[in-house]
Amino acid sequence: MSNDTNPHRRKDSGTAGEPVHYEAPAWLSTDDLEQELLLAVLADSRIDCAEDRFRRLDDYFAADLDETETQYRRSLLRLLADFRPQLAELLGGPREH
Repeated sequence: MSNDTNPHRRKDSGTAGEPVHYEAPAWLSTDDLEQELLLAVLADSRIDCAEDRFRRLDDYFAADLDETETQYRRSLLRLLADFRPQLAELLGGPREH
């Protein structure tokens, strides 16, 4: 369950099922993004209803995708949005693609 209460904020997908795209700002390092995702995961690990978010996280890392640094940063923000949607939006998204 999301802590996002803004009814005007975009959800997990855009119109017609299109994915929401995130763009990490240059001032935020990849290590910082990984740290924020880890902190969100640790905080939510005590919540039973977080199973779907953890499944998406596991599926992403199990896929072992060959991504560029930019793609990886976008992926980290998308995953962070599952746990902390307001933080992910503040940091870099969603953006129109």
